[in-house]
Amino acid sequence: MTAATVGTRWGIFANRDFRIYWSGGFVSNIGTWLQNVTASVLVLTLTHSPLMVGVLNFATFAPIFALSMFGGMLSDRFDRRQVIVYTQLFSLAVAAVITVLTGIGVINAPILIALATLLGCSYALAKPALSALLPSLVERSEIANATAINTLQFNLGQVVGSALSALLLAFSTPTFAFGVNTLSFTGPIVAMYLLRRSKLRETKRRTSLRGSGREGIVLALGSPAILALLIAVALSNASVEALRTLAPELADKTLNLTPNSAGLIVTSYSIGATTGLVLFGVLSTRIRPGPMLAIAFGLQAAGVAGVALSSSLLPAGILAAPIGFGFAINIPLLTAGLQLLSPEEFRGRVMSMFSMIHLGLRPIFSLAAGAMATVLNLRLTLGLFVIFPLVAITLTARSGRFLDSTRADDAPGIPASTEDNATYLQPEKKA
Repeated sequence: MTAATVGTRWGIFANRDFRIYWSGGFVSNIGTWLQNVTASVLVLTLTHSPLMVGVLNFATFAPIFALSMFGGMLSDRFDRRQVIVYTQLFSLAVAAVITVLTGIGVINAPILIALATLLGCSYALAKPALSALLPSLVERSEIANATAINTLQFNLGQVVGSALSALLLAFSTPTFAFGVNTLSFTGPIVAMYLLRRSKLRETKRRTSLRGSGREGIVLALGSPAILALLIAVALSNASVEALRTLAPELADKTLNLTPNSAGLIVTSYSIGATTGLVLFGVLSTRIRPGPMLAIAFGLQAAGVAGVALSSSLLPAGILAAPIGFGFAINIPLLTAGLQLLSPEEFRGRVMSMFSMIHLGLRPIFSLAAGAMATVLNLRLTLGLFVIFPLVAITLTARSGRFLDSTRADDAPGIPASTEDNATYLQPEKKA
């Protein structure tokens, strides 16, 4: 990797608006993972049931599947910055309620799950706007790199948030951890107000939201390239969500540790993910997207199998890292492909489908993992989740030509497959 490559990759931080956008998301994600790990440990402590942990994660992410399309329509219709600000203010209020109820000792699993659902609703409406805003802050040739670096802040936030949860639960209380999460929602709010309005390119706003969701779905279903990328996104999440959901039970029953040690396993996964993102620039210049995705999914499969066979914390932690590494490689590639293939006026709706699949399917995988672990042996449950990345390897091999077309250095302009999508973007003609 040359000095010029390093400078190009990290020089994007010289872009003031990207730097502000990235920093706001980083602060928010620290709080998000602090909340997720703390809530999972608290629910397990209150109920002693891995199924209830699965229900919690289901409640957190299910709204994303239900509301992301509406969030995408809002993103394409209104000022994306304002959509983000209002949703973050709502989340701040909900997080404050969780903190207060935990502090006065009246919190229980049903209440926590209900409030987690509200946080999930807010995130579902904000995520498409956050994703669609990014291409307006950087040059087209920088989108893939900006996507990878933006994903890095997500994983860094997961590392810091998960580790912070383990630290606070060891030396403090869940109330304090939830309080820190409440403050973290100010990050995106401040960031949106600091962005230069003159730098945000105007999009083609619709005069009506009617039919917007349908048009986005028609675009995705009519484009083999976009559809292949979305399916690959779905398959990338299964093993990751199984690890997150089963980590407390794995630490408690299989590794004979306290449930709090789950934060250390998730942290190891996050370190692997961060390493993958740091090396993303080097790998993407040497390996084409199709083969690169197959390798990444292979690492996920190997990691899940290794964790399932582990009998102590050290090997479980080490083998959780490849799961994160593979996930960190495939998501930026898939996201950048969708960004490049989506016209500006449809990008919010395409990215809402990405959110529905990338985040909205997590509760299904999480609930399935919790239910299976209740009935089956935990090791067997994890072993069954090896199947998903293996299927993804076959998919990425068959769709390699679409994935390769998203490579920035091969297609500095609009990829040819985007032109093929034009048929599905034309407005309906009235007789």
